[in-house]
Amino acid sequence: MEFRQLRHFVALAEDMHFGRAADRLCISQPALSGSIARLEEHFGVRLFDRDSKKVRITLAGELMLKSAREMLSHAARTDSFARSLAEGKAGRIEVGFSGPVLQGGLDQVILDCRRDHPEIEIVMRETTSQSQTDLVRSGRLDAGLLNFPVPPTGLEHIQLFEDRFVLCLPVGHPLTSRKTIDIELLRDECFVIPTRDRAPNTHDQLIGACAMAGFYPHISFESEGAMSTLHLVSRGLGIGFVLESLAHIPLPGVVFVPLSQVLPRRYAYFVWDAERMAPGFEALLAGIRRFASSRLAPHPKGPIT
Repeated sequence: MEFRQLRHFVALAEDMHFGRAADRLCISQPALSGSIARLEEHFGVRLFDRDSKKVRITLAGELMLKSAREMLSHAARTDSFARSLAEGKAGRIEVGFSGPVLQGGLDQVILDCRRDHPEIEIVMRETTSQSQTDLVRSGRLDAGLLNFPVPPTGLEHIQLFEDRFVLCLPVGHPLTSRKTIDIELLRDECFVIPTRDRAPNTHDQLIGACAMAGFYPHISFESEGAMSTLHLVSRGLGIGFVLESLAHIPLPGVVFVPLSQVLPRRYAYFVWDAERMAPGFEALLAGIRRFASSRLAPHPKGPIT
């Protein structure tokens, strides 16, 4: 059985006339008659009763007609989807992200791509920046939205925006009135710092900043991520360093103040393996490029409100 035979069957069932159905199908009447005969032979049932004057669909034909239409419709959808895959208009993309990177409009890029390309399934998986690089390199993620001092080696990347560390304090802390804070003033504070197992780069960088100021921080809590740090600080359980991009989250109970020292900058990157570009990836990449071109600007200086 061939799909064209099903199309012939449906056309004849709709027109009940070999001549009109053949004209609609752009084939000859003998070709249509032969196609129907082969289909009947394949199914082992008679689909039409015909004589020299008219054509009538049989009971078996009526029962087969619905199934034939469903098969043709499914085949058309499959064909359309295959063409969309080939043209990069459909597919499934798995993207890793770390919380801070989605701030400032990147979430809208994902939503816009889903809206404009509904046949492209975009699955977001939250994990650390280091984990994302490993997963992208191994092919278990198609791309990552991560935060690093420098782009990871061996992967294509787009720099999205520049970020910096600021101090996160609970409301009512004596230092919240300052325009900037010197890290040396924090030697007697209790800190909330990301665990090294989860974020080794960030952990070491923040410990190193305190060491450069002449002290080792008293760590009261090790958090699983930036959002956990913000929550713990809001409860008055310590102070913490967080990326400035998080300062725009409307979270009660915390105040953000810039640091006097210039810590190593952090950058948000979109990374991917050019050798493993999933169908539909170009559509997402185009949106990321537009976002990056509109966001590469320096941060404002001074207190953060």
